[in-house]
Amino acid sequence: QFDAVDTQVLGMSIDSKFCHKGWAEGFGGIHFPLLADFHPKGEVAKAYGLWLDEPGIADRATVLISKDGTVLWSESVGPGGARQPMELLEKTKSLV
Repeated sequence: QFDAVDTQVLGMSIDSKFCHKGWAEGFGGIHFPLLADFHPKGEVAKAYGLWLDEPGIADRATVLISKDGTVLWSESVGPGGARQPMELLEKTKSLV
């Protein structure tokens, strides 16, 4: 459904590509690329203001970025928070 609105979904975490592989396999596979913000750890998270110094982890967030690199919308749900894919799809449709 995201493809239908010309949207590329990517996942990113500060874990290694080896952790990503195990995580994806635990879901029976996933249909989008996973990026590792592993070394230097959290540099992308820091660039987006999502690094949490005290626990040394990245906040869980969604960032919608246009093809020209402009951040259109972002939302942080906290380290244990969940996202709602259908709500994100509707938000995406409203911005593209």
